Amino acid sequence: MTTGMRSISRLLYWMVVADLFVVALSLRFGMHWLISSQVAFISSLLATLASFWSYKRLIEKKIATGDIPPEDRDELDTIDDRFELYDGEETAPAPGAEELKQVIKEERRKIGGLKKGMQNLAVTISAAVSPLRVAAYVILVLGFLYLNRHDLLEIWGYVLGLTVVPLVALFEGRRAG
Repeated sequence: MTTGMRSISRLLYWMVVADLFVVALSLRFGMHWLISSQVAFISSLLATLASFWSYKRLIEKKIATGDIPPEDRDELDTIDDRFELYDGEETAPAPGAEELKQVIKEERRKIGGLKKGMQNLAVTISAAVSPLRVAAYVILVLGFLYLNRHDLLEIWGYVLGLTVVPLVALFEGRRAG
């Protein structure tokens, strides 16, 4: 099993554990709480998984087209450690003030301003509005409206169900990263 699959399995494991806790808590407050929390949990989980999947596809596409270089260092490392001072190897002495000014000018030129930002937006918009992700958010909204219309909505149960998925993803992501 690859590291990525192990991370996803671990994340889903903690999602199930957290949901079992929510189910136990919801049963204490009644069936409307249970229904509200589970509709929110499932729709939140769908939205999160759809977001992960769409951004994964975006990164794979950028790697395939060469927009993301296949080197070990990411752009932030390259900017922060341009002279590779922290690689553990002996390198040239630290740059002087004039060289630092030149580096800053080069980095500002690389950023490119509004034009480059708009180009990046055009490339990443496909991940933000992928059909699967939009469908997941439609399910979230329709679930809320259904619960509300049929007097099944317990707002605090719904909020609890919504917050479980992002919190588990946050804590598991911090632990793994």
